[in-house]
Amino acid sequence: MIAMATRQRGFNLIELLIVVVIVGILASIAVPGYRQYSLDTGRTAAATDLHDLSLYLERAFTAQGRYDDAASPGTLVTALPFNASPQGDANVRYNISLVILNSTSYTLAAVPTGGQTNDTDCDAMRIDEAGTQCILGGTTCSDSTTAADREAVAACW
Repeated sequence: MIAMATRQRGFNLIELLIVVVIVGILASIAVPGYRQYSLDTGRTAAATDLHDLSLYLERAFTAQGRYDDAASPGTLVTALPFNASPQGDANVRYNISLVILNSTSYTLAAVPTGGQTNDTDCDAMRIDEAGTQCILGGTTCSDSTTAADREAVAACW
């Protein structure tokens, strides 16, 4: 009876080790995938928010004939409706700012913050009045003559 109980306990230990190894393998596959999914989700929200703000500025241009305030050049008539992405979420992944503004042009930038800074494939994103999309802080843009640059921008946006 004691020998059988010992043998049974040995089998349980081996079974437990097998389960732990399987869980470890699954975790090593799932965790990096989840992290990448989380970065992609934050980036998609930032791209959407930049497009929303771009439309906001286009409406201002339609109403006034210029992007900035005629009475106070270089500033908006009313502030941007939000300056963080995702908008309305306490978990801010990007800080959004109006980098350049004058009567005929603007540049909106989304700079990663917190865990989103691990997104080294795209980093900071930018869009201007012409719809030119840029990544990596503006060094790689959708109007590049290099196909690889255009593909990298498309993958991020």
